[in-house]
Amino acid sequence: MNLHKILALSMVLSGTGAWAQSHPGARYGARDPAVCASTKDPSKGALSAAQAQTYFLCGVTGEKEGNDVLYLISGLKIQVAPSSRPFNSWTDSVPDIDPNQPVYSIRGSYTAYTCYIPGQGGAFGFPMGKNCTRADAGGNAPFTAAGFCYKDSFGDWHCRMQPKEAPQTTAGQPAPGK
Repeated sequence: MNLHKILALSMVLSGTGAWAQSHPGARYGARDPAVCASTKDPSKGALSAAQAQTYFLCGVTGEKEGNDVLYLISGLKIQVAPSSRPFNSWTDSVPDIDPNQPVYSIRGSYTAYTCYIPGQGGAFGFPMGKNCTRADAGGNAPFTAAGFCYKDSFGDWHCRMQPKEAPQTTAGQPAPGK
């Protein structure tokens, strides 16, 4: 087999990244996860609450390769602090952060979903419409969460939030928005 055939075959078999399915939510009976075309705005100053929501969603939602799991968020609300604060190595320890850029505290609420491929061999045999696990604060209440938004050394924004309370999970749930 010549080199061109080997390269072509490896590209077809890899099927990841840019080659991935255009609507990954379809396999799970769910909506598609968020996609960020760019994470560069704003280039200076504070980001808006809408930008923080988008950057948070792009960081935590999506299909994770190798385990056939789709992560989704619903009911997301985020507030961005009105002013920035300096980088703090104790609280802002993420490997890609640019310590020379300002950090913006955020707070909000959301409900998290973990969806599995339905049917035989997927979702532990759960049928479509009952193949997700919902994690929330209990009683279908969204988490209250806190975190921060930061720029990495390439100038891209990232937003991270963690729930303030331990999650309560409920299996056999439909995907959000379905």
